[in-house]
Amino acid sequence: MIVQGDTNAALSGALAANARSIPLIHVEAGLRSHDRAMPEEHNRVVIDRLADVLCAATPENRALLLAEGVPDHRIEVTGNTVVEAVHEHLPPQAERTRLLDGLGLTPDAYVLATVHRPENTDDSAVLATVLRELAALGRTLPVVLPLHPRTRARIEAAGLGPLLDGMRVLSPTGYGTFLALARHAALLVSDSGGIQEETTVLGRPLVVVRRSTERPEAFTDFAALVEPGPAIGTAARNRLAEGAQGLRRLATLPSPYGDGTASRRIVDLITRLPAPLHNTPVPASPAAQELTTAA
Repeated sequence: MIVQGDTNAALSGALAANARSIPLIHVEAGLRSHDRAMPEEHNRVVIDRLADVLCAATPENRALLLAEGVPDHRIEVTGNTVVEAVHEHLPPQAERTRLLDGLGLTPDAYVLATVHRPENTDDSAVLATVLRELAALGRTLPVVLPLHPRTRARIEAAGLGPLLDGMRVLSPTGYGTFLALARHAALLVSDSGGIQEETTVLGRPLVVVRRSTERPEAFTDFAALVEPGPAIGTAARNRLAEGAQGLRRLATLPSPYGDGTASRRIVDLITRLPAPLHNTPVPASPAAQELTTAA
């Protein structure tokens, strides 16, 4: 059984594999925000404890797994398949040009934003703060906002619709369309996890609106982490001030998530696995051992 990521579906697959004694491989193992208020964090930890083979995207992910007591021989640094996905689904230049022309957008002269996580949408005051910051950015550059259905529902329920005035609100887009918009944005502002990886492949700057992140590798060059509030506008304007020179710099940097051969590495790894593959128990972390001793 191969599961990827930290969704409830991935956790379900891991639990089913464990119940039926099916060898389990976890792709994107070792992501940690160290924030138990994040639902995905629970899933990541449980899946990694159940997995026989853990495919870590980065050396940092591997180090986190080792610190938790996962044996070294069960961890493989493979890179992340997101690099391949972006290259495969990014539309060709001519198609991207038609898309931007149709929306009246100029390359490198607009902000692309997404907001969907509960921490930014379930509290109407927090949601209003995020929307006000985006609207303020819209007085400098067009702000394109593909609006997630749950975010739209929260906006309507809280009567925040007027805060969308002045932004280019779109219906949810397909993956290729979103990548095309992201590829030519001067800046992205988002609370998404996947976008933190995708921007490193596209060479675009990003402001992440969250309390914590499970992808710190992006923050060396590509991203800044801020909480809802004036820090959004400050971080955004700082990155926009870098202008064309900043965009050229990011375009020259490799993604920390690999070279686009993660799938090949994972397949090669699978073909080299011994049969049968036994699920050897993972030793408890020092903290867990202390708790057990105390009990």
